[in-house]
Amino acid sequence: MRTIVIANQKGGSGKSTLTVHLATAAERAGDGPALLSDTDPQGTAGDWFNQRRRAGLETPRYAPLDLTDLRGRIAALSDAGARYLFIDTAPSIGSVNAELFAIADLILVPLNPTPADLRALVKGLPLIKQSGCPFSFALARVRSNLRNNEAAAMALEALGLVLPTRMHERVIYAETFAHGKTALEIEPDGIAATEVSALWRAVKERMKETEKGRKGESAKGRSQERETA
Repeated sequence: MRTIVIANQKGGSGKSTLTVHLATAAERAGDGPALLSDTDPQGTAGDWFNQRRRAGLETPRYAPLDLTDLRGRIAALSDAGARYLFIDTAPSIGSVNAELFAIADLILVPLNPTPADLRALVKGLPLIKQSGCPFSFALARVRSNLRNNEAAAMALEALGLVLPTRMHERVIYAETFAHGKTALEIEPDGIAATEVSALWRAVKERMKETEKGRKGESAKGRSQERETA
């Protein structure tokens, strides 16, 4: 199972919307079983799941996490056959998120392309880097034709990787979220569904790249050990 932690220490970045849409996109792409979890005390993604269940939609499923035994819980979910776990987090740079970073395969940071959000990122980025976990930025709640978009992308490229697909500010995201649904169900051929599906493909590609990098580093380490033996 691959664990994707969606985190940003600033509120209003679009974490919950990104979490539920990616989990749903994974299921619709045939990459399930996909699970989502919510460690934010506000429980926004959890509320979305409850609405979804009442609407009769069964996937993605919800998996509560035991923060006292994260690794054990993650192992149990993997053994049960889950392929992806998407974890929504609190807007915090505290110890809980540090623990989540330690068990993540990828940290995904949704970011509004505004100067204020870039300044806020400076506070949370050190904790993400210290985790040693691969991370990527996803531009979210993007408003078209703003010069900030490209400026933010360029600034972020200096810090890490920016996914090529952007999640724009669209009414359909808010409207469907309130009913436990996503743009993928309401307008499966619409522009919002198209960009979410593309974003999920970009996330998968990013994970493939990081796994290749880890395997390469592991092989290099074994080679160096043989040379010094």
